[in-house]
Amino acid sequence: MTVVTEFADRCHHAKEEKVLFPILTKASPAGAEISRRLMSDHKAFRKLVGSTKELIPKGEADPKARASLAKNLDTYTRVLREHILIENTDLFQEVERSLTEAQRAEIAREFERVEEEEIGPGVHEKYHDMIHRLADAYAV
Repeated sequence: MTVVTEFADRCHHAKEEKVLFPILTKASPAGAEISRRLMSDHKAFRKLVGSTKELIPKGEADPKARASLAKNLDTYTRVLREHILIENTDLFQEVERSLTEAQRAEIAREFERVEEEEIGPGVHEKYHDMIHRLADAYAV
């Protein structure tokens, strides 16, 4: 769960919410709509993660908790795949279409600032390494 809460939420979602979405929302109506959709996903992810954390200790002894846990993880996976598809298609295209090069450079600088000042130096890299190790260990 740490990869999800720390890397996905604190490193990735935080930068989108604090930096990208406000700028994109001001730049275009389509950007505002995409930002709202992705923010809604972020909120759903947080709710699913919170519920999942509560269910994990109960899962071994309680079949209902196990079923709820499986449902949460299935929902998280489905929503995450949809979310990534929207980011890779709609979001990136809208950023290219509606933001100037100067705005994109500002976003990059602010992403770095958030990474250094709010997340902490080296945290992003630490989780990237962890994700790669997990992928290598559990890839089918």
